[in-house]
Amino acid sequence: MARGGINKALVSNARETLISRGENPSIDAIRVELGNTGSKSTIHRYLREIEEEASARLDDEELLSQPIKELVVRLASVLRQEAQSLVDDHQATHQSQVKALTDRLQELEKSISSTNNILEAKELELKAALSDLDARRASEEALKASETKANQANEKLHALLVEKQAQIESLEEKHRHSRDAMEHYRHSVKDQREQDQRKHEHQVQQLQAEIRTLNQTLSVKQGDITQLNKDNGRLAAELGATQKTVAKLEAEQRKLTTNLESKSEEVESLKTQLSEFENQSEELDKLKRLNEELLAWKAQASVSIGKLETEISIKTEMMNRLLEERSKTPEASG
Repeated sequence: MARGGINKALVSNARETLISRGENPSIDAIRVELGNTGSKSTIHRYLREIEEEASARLDDEELLSQPIKELVVRLASVLRQEAQSLVDDHQATHQSQVKALTDRLQELEKSISSTNNILEAKELELKAALSDLDARRASEEALKASETKANQANEKLHALLVEKQAQIESLEEKHRHSRDAMEHYRHSVKDQREQDQRKHEHQVQQLQAEIRTLNQTLSVKQGDITQLNKDNGRLAAELGATQKTVAKLEAEQRKLTTNLESKSEEVESLKTQLSEFENQSEELDKLKRLNEELLAWKAQASVSIGKLETEISIKTEMMNRLLEERSKTPEASG
């Protein structure tokens, strides 16, 4: 059964409309004319009935002889075939032209879209590189502040070591005096000497504990200095990598500019977009100048890092000498 109210009258009207437009009243064409409703089998049945009725009307013409009727039928069939062939040829030619134009338009649109996407991606990469450079600059400033704090801590540690060394020397001096006194009064003040000796040993133990604490603190500070050296090296490497990235982006920008100029010769409608690309090229030139400034800043940062490494090396040597002197002092006192 027909769907959506399809009947023979609707099929007949659609058939006549197609024939009047010079189109072939095929099942698919009639179904499209009906709004893509009705099953093909139902439309085929109605078409067969309509054609049989038309043939019956032609046979009922009493004024036409049988040969004329047959001639008319053959002529109608030939005309229908020729018309359908002509329509098919025109449709095929038209569809081929439309497809070629559509393919060309899609190709140009894809090329424009791809170029725009590449430019947008490169612009994002440049922005990310600049943002990363800012972050590296902030990180280096934080590193300098941390180094200043470490230097201050080293100075405090040095002062503390000097103070403890003075205390040790004072105690050793007192110990020598006590030992001399005990040699003179050993027999008369034996109990007092033992008491003083125990007190001295207790003080020595306290000083040894303090020295161990200072050694641990010094080890931590040396680790901090080592980490600062590593961070300086890492920042220098990252600055070099960023410089290479900016150079690569500039080369790709020049390549994209050449590609856009060739596209302007092929499609006149892209002139406006090429003008925008030229503006973007000027912005990239500004980025190049900014990169040159970053290179100058990197050179200054390298000099500062070299000075910082020299200062750290000198302070490390001073701390090593202090440690060596402190390690020799207990041996001398023993």
